[in-house]
Amino acid sequence: MARAAVVLMLLALIACKPPAPALDPAAESIAHEFFDDVARGANLEAEPHLAHELKNPTSEQEITEFKSMIPTEPYRSMELRSSQTKTDSTGTTTSLMQVYHYADKELVVQTALFKSPSGVDPVIVGFKVEAHDEGT
Repeated sequence: MARAAVVLMLLALIACKPPAPALDPAAESIAHEFFDDVARGANLEAEPHLAHELKNPTSEQEITEFKSMIPTEPYRSMELRSSQTKTDSTGTTTSLMQVYHYADKELVVQTALFKSPSGVDPVIVGFKVEAHDEGT
């Protein structure tokens, strides 16, 4: 009997847990568009979804290094491997992991986006690319 009560309490707590924040519908497309812009060497100063704080020589150098990892051939496919959204009083932070598949490797791209409560679209506040042999 006590065991049933504990199970019922746990189920009640799970049912009362607030739902995880939903993924901003614009986040994935903004991250994907930014990856394409980096791949083709677009002007980062003109990037509307890149946070102002990342428009500096250090970040531009890092993004240039990431660009050098991106093959000139088109990717075969892209998948959203994971996403996480966290909302607090300052706004919503979204972390995405997208994987771009090429003939001989895959690029794991992590993008962090932030949207203030008054914001229309999220802006990119972090970007990282890692290369792996295809299938690893």
